[in-house]
Amino acid sequence: MNEIDGSYLEGGGQIIRTTIALSAITRTPVHLYNIRAGREKPGLRPQHIEGIKAAAQMCTADVSGLDPGSTEIHFTPQALHGGDFVIDIKTAGSVTLVMQTLIPVALHTTEPVHIIVRGGTAVPFSPTSEYFEHVLLTFLARMGIEMRVTTKKHGFYPAGGGEISVSIQPGAMRSLDLVERGSLERIEVVSVAHVDLRHARVAERMLAGFKNIIPEIETQYRYVKAASVGCFISSRALFQNSSIGADELGRRGRRAEDVGKDAATALQRAISGEGAIDRWMVDQIIPFVALAARATGRGSNIKIPELSNHARTNMWVVSSFLQVGFRAENNILECYLKE
Repeated sequence: MNEIDGSYLEGGGQIIRTTIALSAITRTPVHLYNIRAGREKPGLRPQHIEGIKAAAQMCTADVSGLDPGSTEIHFTPQALHGGDFVIDIKTAGSVTLVMQTLIPVALHTTEPVHIIVRGGTAVPFSPTSEYFEHVLLTFLARMGIEMRVTTKKHGFYPAGGGEISVSIQPGAMRSLDLVERGSLERIEVVSVAHVDLRHARVAERMLAGFKNIIPEIETQYRYVKAASVGCFISSRALFQNSSIGADELGRRGRRAEDVGKDAATALQRAISGEGAIDRWMVDQIIPFVALAARATGRGSNIKIPELSNHARTNMWVVSSFLQVGFRAENNILECYLKE
C-alpha cells in the first residue's frame, strides 16, 4: 500500500490525478489522504470523483471514500482493459483535467480506448480543449503516442455542458529529448465566443486585442452554442521542433480586447524565453517522460522556462510510484531511470 499525502507542497488536484493514474498502471494499492487540504473547499470535487470512477472502471479497482468533499480514499487496482467509456461531470469541472488521469492509463491497456467526457472545455485553472488538442498532443505524438481529441461542444462556467471525444491507441512510448526548439515558424490564434456575443463582435475583438501585441498571426474565430455564455482565445507559437501555447478566458465585465492582449502578452513572454515548452506544459509532461523512462530505460531532457511548485509536486508523486529521478540544471529538466 502506497501512502500519499495529498497536502504535499502544492497540495492540489494534480496529486489526485497522477496518484490514481500511476496506481492503476503499476497495480499498486494506494491510500491517498489530506486531499486538497489547503484549498478553500478541501476534498474531492465532482471532476476528481468522475476521473477516479473512470480509472477504476479501466482497472476494475476497489475504491472507498469516493464522496464529495472526502479527504481520504483507498484505491486498489487490478487488471487494465480498454473499451468505450462515457464520463459526465455534470458541472463545469474541467474535461481536460479528467483526461490527465485517464490518458496514461489508456496507454497501458491491451486494446484501444475511446472516451467521451462532458463538462467544462474552457474553464478557469485548467487547459482548454484547444490547448489540449493542439499543444499537448504535439508532444505526445513525438513520444510515439497515437491519440485524437475532438471538441464536440464547448462548455463554459458555470453550467459546463461541453463534450470532447478522445481516442487513444495503447503502445510503446519514446523518451523526449527537446532542448532546442528551433526557429519560430508561425503563430496561430483561435478566438471562440458564445453565439449570444456575436452582436458585440467579441470573438473579433479578442483577436484585435491580440494583434495589438503580436500583429503577424494566423487567425480564425467562431461562435458556438453552449449552456453558459463565455469566450476564450487560444494561441500557439509553432517552432521547428516544438509548440508553446497561451490561452486566456473572458469573463463578465472584462473587455474582449483586454482578453486578447493578455493572451498575446503571455505568449510573447514565453517566446522571448528559451524554453522548448511553456510553463503549463512542464507539470503535464512529467508523468509521460517518467513512464517512457520506465518503458525504454532511456531518460528525457527538456529545456523548460521554470520549475514551479506544481511541477515539483508532480515529480514527487511520480517518484513515489516509479524508479525515476529528476534533475533541473540550467533550465534543463532531466528525467532518468534510477539504478
